[in-house]
Amino acid sequence: MASAPLLDRLRPLPSSLTDLVGREREVVAACSLISQQRVRLLTLTGPGGVGKTRLALRVAEVLRTDFAGGVCFVPIAAVRDPDLVLPAVAQAMGLRDEGDRDLADRLDDTIRDRDLLLVLDNLEQVAAAALSIADLLAVHPGLSVVATSRVPLRIRGEHVLPVPPLAIPDPARLPPAAELAQIDAVALFLQRAA
Repeated sequence: MASAPLLDRLRPLPSSLTDLVGREREVVAACSLISQQRVRLLTLTGPGGVGKTRLALRVAEVLRTDFAGGVCFVPIAAVRDPDLVLPAVAQAMGLRDEGDRDLADRLDDTIRDRDLLLVLDNLEQVAAAALSIADLLAVHPGLSVVATSRVPLRIRGEHVLPVPPLAIPDPARLPPAAELAQIDAVALFLQRAA
């Protein structure tokens, strides 16, 4: 029995229940790095809760049509062992442990020369897996990675895009309420409170 085509097996991007607020510049910068400057490893860095995952997902949505081989979301937050990152990637790509072939070989065969975007979310606790990611990028010229992490991965070819907290208004000089609601941090707060 033939396996399903890769596009049918990829873990889809999670859908968002709310709009992305205040990250237009970062979306444009990230998309430009990947699509125009051909950056193959982009790491979005910043403190926890700043919106790195939401930003990565938005970038992947915008770039989806640039990757004929598909876009695959790989949640890494629950992984604590760097040796389990590639198995998590394989699982997100629909590969199962068949026992007859090395998983790394099967992953290489699956990716081959496809134009594929991987979104690796929450890599900070397994930053040592960066070398495995670098190896994948080295042998697969059509592969690109958007990673989220609190820290840079510090591998060759990595471009880091810091994701700062949204700016907040100066409490000593608050604008009128109508203008205040247009400030990104306030708009995000109002959206989440609603």
